[in-house]
Amino acid sequence: MPVLPTYKPSKIPLTIPLRFAKDPLSFIRSGFSACGDTFRLQLFRDIIFSRDPAFFRHVLQQNHRGYAKGKAFTELSKVLGKGLLTSEGDFWLRQRRLIQPVFHRERMLGLYQIMAELTAQFVKDFEANRNQSAIDLDEKMMAITADIALRTLFTTITNEDKATIYQQINRTQEFIIANIRKPFLKPWMAINGANRRFRADLSYFNRLIFDIIEQRRASSQPQDDLLQMLLDCTDEETGQQMNDQQVRDEAITMFAAGHETSANGLNWLLLELSKHPEVVQKIREECSIFDTVPTWEQLLQLTYTRQVVEEGLRLFPPAWAVAREAIADDVIEGFEIRKGTIVFLPMYELHRNPEFWHQPLSFDPSHFAPENVKNRPKFAYLPFGAGPRICIGQQFALIEMQLILASLLKRFTFIPDDTHNPKMFPLITLKPMNGIKVWVK
Repeated sequence: MPVLPTYKPSKIPLTIPLRFAKDPLSFIRSGFSACGDTFRLQLFRDIIFSRDPAFFRHVLQQNHRGYAKGKAFTELSKVLGKGLLTSEGDFWLRQRRLIQPVFHRERMLGLYQIMAELTAQFVKDFEANRNQSAIDLDEKMMAITADIALRTLFTTITNEDKATIYQQINRTQEFIIANIRKPFLKPWMAINGANRRFRADLSYFNRLIFDIIEQRRASSQPQDDLLQMLLDCTDEETGQQMNDQQVRDEAITMFAAGHETSANGLNWLLLELSKHPEVVQKIREECSIFDTVPTWEQLLQLTYTRQVVEEGLRLFPPAWAVAREAIADDVIEGFEIRKGTIVFLPMYELHRNPEFWHQPLSFDPSHFAPENVKNRPKFAYLPFGAGPRICIGQQFALIEMQLILASLLKRFTFIPDDTHNPKMFPLITLKPMNGIKVWVK
């Protein structure tokens, strides 16, 4: 049985975790440059890194039951509960089967109307930024995607409750991310009151969500939103519906998993497009068919804009990596995987693998021209994951990003602020560190 190459970036083992934590993207890239598409690393425990599509296919699809999500998802479940992102096993399978129809194409038509109305208002308000001081693009993208996520979830929500939900979920997520990235600070958090504040924030947040669910159940007027669809979901085999806790968990998972990923995808894409005026011009020519925002039928005609969105997700996948733990001994591509091994699969590097992409580091929407898509292995491009746990909201996200991108670029030009150097901060998603400053023309 062949042996995987071992990456040894330093003669001093204790410095390796620090180097990885400081800049994981560069660290991982160095490993692939030194060892090829798959390598082993001792980082507190045995970890295998791979950008080989065969590893993605095996772990995420062919033998997905042989791999479990890691401790990060246990931490996330403190906020998200047992939603699709964090649950596993038979419970996850039941929930996935229940919720899948919510995101069928015909359901998207009703939600698209909400998206389009909010985007039109966003574009109108955005006009005030033209030729003014530099703005934080990240702040703006987070605002519009959060607005869309909350309004498509809770059509009747008040602006006050919307602001509260947004604030509370961000605060609780920040606490969880701190626990994931800096577990050595947990004892200090127990002393300095951080744990107590987290529990209070979560309790207040939960009461608000459960009140919204209770009011909707009592209402005689059903709404055309995701909450109503979740309440109406019925198991065809048992006739059962979700209880309030399950509805709460799935609704919050949709919000938390949805708006930040779309915002980060748009952030990096708009920044990249500032370097490619010829691409922006082609988008504008395609967008001449609509006025403020495209109708559903017009959006489907924006095929080049869709290619641009896909290329942005290739170079800057918001969900930049997945990790799974082997729950039993396994073999992948002839390599032995021992029980307890972490298999780390960075889509960020998969999408830059020169074996499958012409000029992989260059921004080129033609990567997604039909003839090129047809000739590329399916598992070479996975911005939404793969297998049974592929992101259930991928079509929602693609539609949302295409709508916002087309509507903004039809009217505005984005110029990076020379005094600000955006840096990627790969947490659960590929966030910008300290925002992205741009001028709007």
